[in-house]
Amino acid sequence: MGRLEGASSMTISRGELFSMAGSLDSDRDVLRLLWHVLAWGSGSRLRLNRRRLDGISKAPGAAAAALRDAARLSRTDPEAAYRCLSPGTGTPLPYLGPAFFTKYLYFAGAGAPDHPCLIIDSRVAHALNTRCGWTTLRSGGNWPPETYQRYCTLLARWAREESDRSGRQVCADQIERWLFEP
Repeated sequence: MGRLEGASSMTISRGELFSMAGSLDSDRDVLRLLWHVLAWGSGSRLRLNRRRLDGISKAPGAAAAALRDAARLSRTDPEAAYRCLSPGTGTPLPYLGPAFFTKYLYFAGAGAPDHPCLIIDSRVAHALNTRCGWTTLRSGGNWPPETYQRYCTLLARWAREESDRSGRQVCADQIERWLFEP
């Protein structure tokens, strides 16, 4: 749960973000979800958020179009969704790297258990490397879209295997949260 700086009682839950993602048809909808994802993901550390917001405000229509396209693709093609928002592709979303835009891709699934996009950040990458032996994954970020696809596919496979083993449904985002925990 994200906490807004200076507002000890203001929090944003995953459920609230999933609810916001129910309709991402308008510029207002996608930008609203992004603002809330930024607040959720930043917690009390708002590092670079002012720059992110200032950059988006220079071309809000282009930013919203990229976010809407990425949200649509996030439901079926993690690699293509990731590519839409990747730095270096001319994205109109300055200062928005994989640690934040994969949060957006994840929440764009509106909480669907089979949504294929997951959050990846340096903490998750480090856990994959040290706890799971995925040594080809750098923990520093700026992963190529193909690596993001491999990551999402791997966690989906682990979720299926654990579901079969345990007899209860395990979703890939549960494994991502486990990897995120210290």
